[in-house]
Amino acid sequence: MNNSRAHGFTLLELLVVVLIIGILALIISFNMRVAVERAWKASDAANLHTLAAALQTYYMDHGELPLGDHEAGPFMSHTPDFDQVGNGPAGGGSWDGVPWLLYEYGYVSSWTVFFNPKYLRRLDCPQTIRGGYPRFHNFRYAYNSANASAGGHAGGSGDIMSGETWLLRDIWIGPRDGFYAANYPGYPADYEYPWGEGEYENKLEHAVYADLAVRLVIGGTDERVE
Repeated sequence: MNNSRAHGFTLLELLVVVLIIGILALIISFNMRVAVERAWKASDAANLHTLAAALQTYYMDHGELPLGDHEAGPFMSHTPDFDQVGNGPAGGGSWDGVPWLLYEYGYVSSWTVFFNPKYLRRLDCPQTIRGGYPRFHNFRYAYNSANASAGGHAGGSGDIMSGETWLLRDIWIGPRDGFYAANYPGYPADYEYPWGEGEYENKLEHAVYADLAVRLVIGGTDERVE
C-alpha cells in the first residue's frame, strides 16, 4: 500500500516565497524610478538645447533676443501690462520665463519644451496666482534677458550671446529665495532643484549657454559638476 500523500507548501515556505517576491518587487521599483529619472534628465537637457537653438535662430532673424515673459500662463506676457507680482512664469513665480512667442511664432513646435519634464508632471496643482492655470506654469525655464538687446533686469554679465553667460536654466532662483519664499514661507516654496544625488541630492540644475552647451551646475550658480 502506497502511504505517500501530496505534499503542500508549509507556512514557512510560503512566507519565504512572499519575501523573495517582495524583495524583487522593490528592486524592480527602484530600477524603474532610476530609469524614469534618467529619462527626465535627458529630456530636460534636450529641451534646453532646443530652446537655445530657437533663441539663436530668432536672434539671427531679428538682430536681438526677445523679452522675457513676466506672467505665468500659456501666452506671451512680455509687454508692460503684465505686471502681476509673484506670478512670474519661472523660478516658482519669482523670475521671467523663456518667451512664449518662440512657440507662437513657430520657432519651436511644442509648448512642452518650455518646462522641465519633472516639474511638468509633478507640479500640476494647485493653480497660478493669476489666471487659474496649472501650477507648472510657474516653472517655465528661467530666461536670462539681462544682457539681451531687448533689455532685462537680472542675471549674468557681458554679452549673453558670447557663450560665457547662461541663457536658460531650470530655475536659477532657488526654492527658498524670491517672492514666494519671502511671502509664503511654507507654500509654495515646496520644490527643490531637480537633479543630483548623494551630497548633491536636489541641489543641481541644468543651464544652457549661447554656445548650446548644456551643463549640470549647482543650483543658482555657474559652478559646474562633472
